[in-house]
Amino acid sequence: MPLRIDASRLPAFFLVSSFLLGSLWAPARAEPTLESLGRRIEELEKQQELHLSEASEPKSQVHAFLNDNLTLGGFYETGFLVIDGDDTKLQAANNSNTLGLNIAAEFSSNIRFVSQIWVGFSHPLQNEHNDPTATTERGFERFNFGALLTQGYLEYSLGRAFVVQAGTGYVPFGYALQQRELVQFVRQAGPQLLRTNNLVSPLWSGIHVHGSFDQGKNDWGYNFYTFTPVFYPKQPGVGGRLWWSSADEEVTLGLSSQLGKTELGSYEAVGTDLRLDFHPFSIKAEYIRHLEDDEDPWSAYLEPSVFIYQEELLLYVFGDYANSSMNRAASAVTLTELDPYRQLEYGAGLNWLPTSFTRFRFGFTYHDYLGKTAVQEGLDRDYFSFDLSAGVAF
Repeated sequence: MPLRIDASRLPAFFLVSSFLLGSLWAPARAEPTLESLGRRIEELEKQQELHLSEASEPKSQVHAFLNDNLTLGGFYETGFLVIDGDDTKLQAANNSNTLGLNIAAEFSSNIRFVSQIWVGFSHPLQNEHNDPTATTERGFERFNFGALLTQGYLEYSLGRAFVVQAGTGYVPFGYALQQRELVQFVRQAGPQLLRTNNLVSPLWSGIHVHGSFDQGKNDWGYNFYTFTPVFYPKQPGVGGRLWWSSADEEVTLGLSSQLGKTELGSYEAVGTDLRLDFHPFSIKAEYIRHLEDDEDPWSAYLEPSVFIYQEELLLYVFGDYANSSMNRAASAVTLTELDPYRQLEYGAGLNWLPTSFTRFRFGFTYHDYLGKTAVQEGLDRDYFSFDLSAGVAF
């Protein structure tokens, strides 16, 4: 649960504490005279006047963040993955450990600062798509660690209809790409569109403007943003989204688009997402396509789920397809060394949610490579995976 600290009360707290400590210590000394008590009262009055003058300083001056309300929160997720297949050795590893820290400061009713930092330690799956030209086999061999700023922006709001942000944050494209905490996914790694190369830029940077409006019992909203392509930071791109939601968010529909450039030229990404929530049943579906001169990479998934026991046990099934025509070979040195694949992931799993802030998962996935990409140089790419994971939001 986020912790709110009103730091403006700290001076008064220290003042009262000092007075009480002084009172407790006084009996151990000689009885104070009226003169010494008078000096003490004058000193306390001067300190109080100083604190009041600091609190009433003009708003145009810059203050330390401790003078404002802070919101602290975050999440933690850990995962365990088992893989096996005809041309994949049986292996198991604690493949991911991620801590996200959220800090927000409210300067006024319409101005605030929001930030999020990810810190992680993992044993990622090497040569995930079993590229026969790679120097390593599919498996767990190395470890990664590091920190990443995923959000950091100053926000100014004129109400629901117009909110402007300056900095960087999660790109408002579809549904999955907007999730700020890994524990929000029913599957440990989320859908393939998060792991497919060259679909969309994952973070906006620069300016993001968004708003929402009432339409009877329904709502609709918009997003407009700029971004800097990760591998071509020479020219910013732009993106936008329109969405509509029915009463109680039982039906939510979104349309997204992004225009940018890479080393290979200009591109456009388009997508649509649909969420149905008729408790205890829900369905998530999403589609993203990256449009370029050559074959377009694209991905889509369908993920129905149902609570089978109150709101604690969630059963889900899924079908998840990715055509990653721009995937680079694991040993690639240049952009011309591509290792395209077409993969259908399907499976099922169970989530246990003992509280509103915790999630335990068990999932099974079959990774089915299709067409000409199913077997490369006699190497079968298909494999099974089992995952166990746990996450908490705080």
